Amino acid sequence: MLILTQMNRSDRTAMQTYLRPVALFSLFFLAAHESVCLSAPSAEVQTQPPGSETAPADERPTGPFDHSIWDQFLKTYVNDAGEVDYAGVKAHPELLQKYLEVVGSIRFNFFQTWLREEILALFMNLYHAVIILAVSQHYPVGSINDIPGIWDIEMVYAGQAPYSLNKIRDEMLIKTYRDEKIHLALSCGAKSCPRLQREAFTGPRVEGQLFLATREFVNNPDQVSIVPEKKQVQLSRIFLWHGKDFQLDFGALENDRNLPAQDFAVLSFLYYYLEDTAKITFLDDGKFKIKYLPFDWNLNDWKRTPAGDTPEKP
Repeated sequence: MLILTQMNRSDRTAMQTYLRPVALFSLFFLAAHESVCLSAPSAEVQTQPPGSETAPADERPTGPFDHSIWDQFLKTYVNDAGEVDYAGVKAHPELLQKYLEVVGSIRFNFFQTWLREEILALFMNLYHAVIILAVSQHYPVGSINDIPGIWDIEMVYAGQAPYSLNKIRDEMLIKTYRDEKIHLALSCGAKSCPRLQREAFTGPRVEGQLFLATREFVNNPDQVSIVPEKKQVQLSRIFLWHGKDFQLDFGALENDRNLPAQDFAVLSFLYYYLEDTAKITFLDDGKFKIKYLPFDWNLNDWKRTPAGDTPEKP
């Protein structure tokens, strides 16, 4: 048995585009959101975030953080396929801006008292909110990668610290929580990304929400496909780009199939979440090759028709 996993030049280029774009965000985008306390007013990151004073103990939240505004936004502007009505958001950004203002008002010392699930849910939601904010401001655009610096510019504040999309994903989510399921629940604004759910992540429910999103992704034939006649397992390129993170829970120093550690971890992960017994049996057999599917970076754009379906101002 041999599993072939070779990253060609186009794969490396795509991964570099996904992880570390180097172009800068336009000053127009930053200036356009000066009224929103999450956005930086210039090309340089603010050294002192808004609201940096210490909050009295009696101002600290006593229950789960309220993501109801974000939940309302998702149910208004996202369809069941996970597509976003960016044109509608651009015309009526009030809900999105209101949610970002609420998150931007969180003070650092609040995080010291929060449960880990509350912080996890917050940054999952914030990641999606920032993507939709950026795309809607530059809309119409064919791909999120057409927006200069979308991944690396620190655009928002939470807990009095500035964050970029890469910092949210890599440091606040993956590095902090060491949970590979996060990769399969974060929607990056492209058609081949995981489906954007129509509900907000919340602290009390986030672990279950991550599990359901992961199970959906793994059992979606557009993301994970078994092709017996070709003796292939066809996988989303997300598993190629982030395969090392799947070794956190599913890795092993040695394996009885003599596979590269990353391949073994990804296959073990799939084995755990697949629901189709025929696919599980196929993986057990081991006589197949891995093929990584093309990644469609076209925007996950919901173009509502007829025009009358566009939501009114919330």
